[in-house]
Amino acid sequence: MTVAEQIYAIVKTLPKDQASEILAFAEFIRAKHLSANQSTDTVDSPMSWTELVHSLAGTWATDFPTLEEIRAEPGEDMRRESL
Repeated sequence: MTVAEQIYAIVKTLPKDQASEILAFAEFIRAKHLSANQSTDTVDSPMSWTELVHSLAGTWATDFPTLEEIRAEPGEDMRRESL
């Protein structure tokens, strides 16, 4: 029995929500290895929405501005401040 057949045998006995978790994890692993093995210039097939989200998860974690940094410059949040 192949690995894929073993995974299928296990997944088909799980409830739908748990099977969906397995699918999301498998897509994450595939996206991780695709992004590690391919440059961004040579994409043969478009990514699915799930692959895109997983590949971008955490990319702004360290350099995304905080609310305080955004409001530090006058007029930057003018529309929201006027409400």
